[in-house]
Formats: sequence, structure tokens, C-alpha cells
Amino acid sequence: MRSGITSLRSDRPKTGKALNTQHLDHTPLQLSKVQVRASGPWRALEVLGGIIVIAVAIFALADPQFTTQTLVIVIAAGLIIGGLFRITVGAFATVLPSPLRSLNVTGGVIAFVLGIAALLDLQAAVATLIGILAVALLLVGAVEIGVGVARHPPVWLRLLIVAIGVLTIILSVYVILDMSIGERILTTILALALMLVGIRNIVHGITGHHPIDRSVDVVVTAA
Repeated sequence: MRSGITSLRSDRPKTGKALNTQHLDHTPLQLSKVQVRASGPWRALEVLGGIIVIAVAIFALADPQFTTQTLVIVIAAGLIIGGLFRITVGAFATVLPSPLRSLNVTGGVIAFVLGIAALLDLQAAVATLIGILAVALLLVGAVEIGVGVARHPPVWLRLLIVAIGVLTIILSVYVILDMSIGERILTTILALALMLVGIRNIVHGITGHHPIDRSVDVVVTAA
């Protein structure tokens, strides 16, 4: 009887030792850059598009008044389209709550009316846009002065920030007094943005390389 008990105990696995152990070797996930060359027609189209965008930027700088009017027309068209979309959502989207539908309709009507008013009186719309620019410059200048007056070392940096703020406020006053300055500022910002986009398209089309991240599968070994 004792020998039977002894043999039964000896068949049990020892505590703390797993019956089936596996050693997994996890290697970290690695990413490698793969260069993919675009097709010839697509690269030519990118270069051509970049040249056209740069030409539009140069034309914008040559005629600031026409550029600002065109910008107003684009904004007005966006307001009209967005307003109609909001009105449609508010009128037909029955799944939305009633307050949200009413808010969509109200916002859509306001946007639609503003877009129509801008198209009917471009000069007033341009003046409004330049006024918004002047207010933005005024606020930026005030914030810069506030940051410069705060006690942040070094002293020369504080003086520089205050000087930039004062110059920005002076520029905003000039914009209010002379709309042509505001038109030039708006035109310059728009033209610089267009030039950057055009240069990017040309460089992208000439090089034709598109880096893509390729993942390497994790290797798991079991023993």
C-alpha cells in the first residue's frame, strides 16, 4: 500500500514546472522605406500643374484688386454651397434631433444670404475681408506686446517681441486707412501659398519618388 502511494505521488508533476513550455522569440517590428517611381504621364502632369499654379501666383501679384475680388467670389460660392447643404441636412435628415435640424437650417440660411450679398456687392465684400484682416493684425500685435511685456528673460527678446507687436499694430492701422495695402497683403499671402504648392508639384514631378513604409513580419520561433 505504501509503495502504491509512493508511485502515485511520483507520477505527479512537480509544483512550479510547466507541463509544456514554449520559448517564443519576438523580434521587433521593423519599417523600411521603399521608393516607388510614379509613371511618366503622371509626373509630367504634376510638373505642368506646378507651372500653372506658379503662373497664377504671378498673375495674382500683378493684379491685387482682381485677385481679392476672385478670392471673395470663391468664398461667396463656398458660403452658398455650404449653406444649401446645411439647409438640405436640416430639412431632410429626420434622424437628427429637432434642435440640431433647426440649427442646420438657420446656419445654412445665414451662410446662403451672406454668399449672395457678397456676390451682389463685391466692393463691400472686399472691404469686409480687408477689415477682418486688419482686426486680425491688430489682435496679433496686441498679443505680441502682451507677451513681450511679461517678465520673460532675456531682455533683448522681450524688446524684440514688443517691437514686432507695435509694427503689427501700425500695419493694421495702415490697412484700415488704405484698402490697397490690405489687398496687397492678401494677394501676397495667397500668391506665396500658390508658389509653394507649385514648386512642390514641380519637384515631386521631376523626382518621381514616393517613399512608402513597408512592414517586416514578426518572426516567432517555438521550441
